[in-house]
Amino acid sequence: MMKVTPRVIRGDNVVLEPISLSHARGLWDIGQVAEDWRYLPRPCFCSIEDTIEWVKEALALSQKGDHVTYVIMSTTTKQILGSTRYLNIRGKDRSVEIGWTWLARASQQTSVNTETKYLLLSYAFDILGAHRVEFKTDGRNERSQRAIERIGASKEGVFRRHAVVQKRYVRDSVYFSIIDNEWDKVKMELCAKLDSVEA
Repeated sequence: MMKVTPRVIRGDNVVLEPISLSHARGLWDIGQVAEDWRYLPRPCFCSIEDTIEWVKEALALSQKGDHVTYVIMSTTTKQILGSTRYLNIRGKDRSVEIGWTWLARASQQTSVNTETKYLLLSYAFDILGAHRVEFKTDGRNERSQRAIERIGASKEGVFRRHAVVQKRYVRDSVYFSIIDNEWDKVKMELCAKLDSVEA
């Protein structure tokens, strides 16, 4: 049985810290841009109180074992750059989803997303022994689909009219995955991408 528990995951340029109420102010500071949340299940933060509620919801899901939510932080400045999580945790099947990733404007289209995904994938496959890691994204979000393909995931298909997001839009969800016998190759390619950024 695979069990995902909150723990700090460190990389060269980012560190993933399990979310806590102490992160609320930093998340509020970067989480107010509506466009950044357009394809997520809920809209952007509308107040510090709303942000605290969101953090409390994430902590409750973590306590139930449904999600493990992280803040993405810079290893040098210690600033919060965004958030991501493990969800759809199926311990018996050794399967987990990576999702709900959003980044501050300044961190978008940088190596932050690549390193964050690398850290989560490495922990899932190398430490937890996952058989499968999956991703899903809004069918309208072509940038996210390209980003998922860039990290080496295979597109599996579309769940039509799959979920209501932000209380009104019924979205199609595009599914991708990486499986354990692909991980060594994907890992090598991700490491090469990250090395080329640092060179």
